[in-house]
Amino acid sequence: MAGLWLACRRPRGSSASWTRPCGPRDNSFSAVRGRAPGQIPASFRSRKGVGERFETLRHELRKGLGLLTGLVVLSTPAFISAQVKSSTAQSPDRAALSEKIVRYLRERFGVPETVKLTVGAFKNSFDPNLFDVTVTVDDGKEKKEQKLLISKDGRHLIVGEVYSLSSDPTDAAMRAISTRDQPAQGPPEAPVTIVEYADLECPMCARLHEFLESDLLGKYANKVRIVFKEFPLVAIHDWAQRAAVASQCAYQINPGAFVAYRSLVFRNQSSINATNSRDMLLNLAAQVGIDSLKLTVCLDSQASRPRVEEDIREGKQIGVVSTPTCFVNGRMIVGMPGPETFYRAVEEALHARQ
Repeated sequence: MAGLWLACRRPRGSSASWTRPCGPRDNSFSAVRGRAPGQIPASFRSRKGVGERFETLRHELRKGLGLLTGLVVLSTPAFISAQVKSSTAQSPDRAALSEKIVRYLRERFGVPETVKLTVGAFKNSFDPNLFDVTVTVDDGKEKKEQKLLISKDGRHLIVGEVYSLSSDPTDAAMRAISTRDQPAQGPPEAPVTIVEYADLECPMCARLHEFLESDLLGKYANKVRIVFKEFPLVAIHDWAQRAAVASQCAYQINPGAFVAYRSLVFRNQSSINATNSRDMLLNLAAQVGIDSLKLTVCLDSQASRPRVEEDIREGKQIGVVSTPTCFVNGRMIVGMPGPETFYRAVEEALHARQ
């Protein structure tokens, strides 16, 4: 298994193949785990934007604990089931509990006072002993939301997703994924739908896109449809968000040129950086016939950002934490484990439809 977890970015001059999805580094969780409240690694503190740091830590938590996060909610380590001391077993005052949550999050995640943390309404959750709470993180530039579970006695705060063991994850994913008015390639009536969550700055996403377009679609002709979703990893990729917005703008302006544009962006990854990304994205769009003026207006106004945010929300809901992540008729495949894995998944999906 160790060979599957190489660094996300290709070292300069390296010709090594890519087998690892883009996401937080493997050593991040071990570097953070076990530190006292308020202590976080210097590399983590130096990331741009507190919202991004909060998002990165959340990814580290989920990556380090995998799907167990939220399943053993009251017996997990301190980071996931963090005890918030209370002087009474009775349900505490909501305002006081909100202040306690904010104070704890600031100490644990190193969030400065300049960043506003707002605790939303306490709602009943799937468990009668827990509240669903959403905390909004606002650094003045953008807002991010983090869902928490709070024990009703005010003693525990739980970070992570909760997965139901009473439903089939494949069926749940198919129900949660929207395929209407989405950029896609292949016939709508195809018996197999592959939904790809990708980051346009992710090297493995570029490899997977080439494989899906050149090999898999050619092999299965009209039997497969691919639906493209945006999942920019803004905590580790500095132009991914802009590219995701440009991609969705391109779809809205000229749906027929979407796949060609996406392919061109992937092929030119090495030439794009945070400084030139706007100009590069516009120039590449012009090469495939997308109206430059319309794309400029859409990109600069971020008119398509709600579509990107909806893709991210949807992906997180069904367990996406790294890119690329695909769902073959609801079956999750993370990264690019090899062509045979995709062929087998398609064959099984076709067999199930017979």
